[in-house]
Amino acid sequence: MRKNVAYFIGIGGAGMSSIARYLNKKGWSVSGYDKTETPLTDQLKQEGININFEIVDSSIPEEIKKVDLLLVTTPAISSDHPHLVALKKLGHNAIKRAELLGEITKSKATLAISGTHGKTSTTALLAHIIDGTPQRCNAFIGGISAEIDSNLYYSPNAIWNIVEADEFDRSFHHLHPTHAVITSLDPDHLDVYGSEPNFIEAFKIFASQVKEKVVIHHSIATTFNNLQNIETYGLEDCSFTHYATDLSQTSSGTSFTLSLGNGKMVIPHARVDLMGKHNLENIVAAAALAYLAGADKGIISSRINSFKGIYRRFQIHLNSKFKVYIDDYAHHPTELRKTIEAVRTHFPGKHLTVIFQPHLYSRTLDQIDGFVHELRKTDRLFLLPIYAARENPIPGFNTQSLFEKISHPHGKTSTKNSILDNLKAHPVEILLTVGAGDISLIVPKLKKWITMKA
Repeated sequence: MRKNVAYFIGIGGAGMSSIARYLNKKGWSVSGYDKTETPLTDQLKQEGININFEIVDSSIPEEIKKVDLLLVTTPAISSDHPHLVALKKLGHNAIKRAELLGEITKSKATLAISGTHGKTSTTALLAHIIDGTPQRCNAFIGGISAEIDSNLYYSPNAIWNIVEADEFDRSFHHLHPTHAVITSLDPDHLDVYGSEPNFIEAFKIFASQVKEKVVIHHSIATTFNNLQNIETYGLEDCSFTHYATDLSQTSSGTSFTLSLGNGKMVIPHARVDLMGKHNLENIVAAAALAYLAGADKGIISSRINSFKGIYRRFQIHLNSKFKVYIDDYAHHPTELRKTIEAVRTHFPGKHLTVIFQPHLYSRTLDQIDGFVHELRKTDRLFLLPIYAARENPIPGFNTQSLFEKISHPHGKTSTKNSILDNLKAHPVEILLTVGAGDISLIVPKLKKWITMKA
């Protein structure tokens, strides 16, 4: 019988750490390995989770080797990882993070958010709303919510689970939610799926596993015409099931009127300190699931208004009269387009300097035309080396390949170490850092520099 002991290989990842925190809250003995110390792993250690950073198998705690262990891994961990090999030799069977999340959520009503873009922001807002209801929630978020400085909402008596339904490695096929959102279907992870039709088919399978309502962005709703339980959402069109109208976007946020359930619930004069139509669409999606979960009008309205956002999702570090600094997780051409559009809408006429770190060699190559098109819209561009993450480099292809194709008249390649010197050579009005890799490590230094210049 399992002794409630868990070991996570890759515990510092957003998805892994939220589950580790959940088990820790449930009274499990939790430990794990990660290759890099980060503020997140520091937090986990402060919460009582033991983490080692040595890849040699001798760093595995002796006390976990002989117990009935829950061994958790992710597709990013190779099959020859020393910790995985050593623990398997001792008779421990590994379970993927996605499988474990499916096991955790199957016994409780679940709200799931899927799609190529917007999952984390939508999940975080939905968790913030439902946490304000008497029913509360357990929510597993793929990023750090500014509300709670964590990626886990936890309540021992929660009625609802809220999860990010990740399409990578078909992870979301382990979920069977009560209600779900599908935000977008822009092809991604083609290293896994092989083709766009395979990618879309995976979402169709996920949608077929939803027990009740599937709330789908209006632009992709026809893809799921075979389902009977579809509702739609979007902006400025009263034919959608859930929508926002009367939009007003300024340099401090957005106000709007929110209509849910074909007009059965209307929230006038709603306001949020977030920017961009893509964020407003995320708000409509989150509010739609909250409505389906039974949240009342007052709670939905007040919690939207008080939402502080999520780290690295259009996070504004400085917003002064002369200088603006925004950091965002955008790592797909569509996300870049929406992020740049949001900056142009809320700060019209301002000079935009962008620092972009491509994420994955395969994604950069697969989507190169899209990246070229969007990055040409910047006024000044700095490209950092491609962040490989789980991949090996593609021979003959690198950041220079992308840079040459963009042919930006005010572009330059840079490293994280030299980026500040490169920035100092030019006046900066609006600075935008974007990417899903370790570009976050230079954000504090950039924030300090631009704040001093403001």
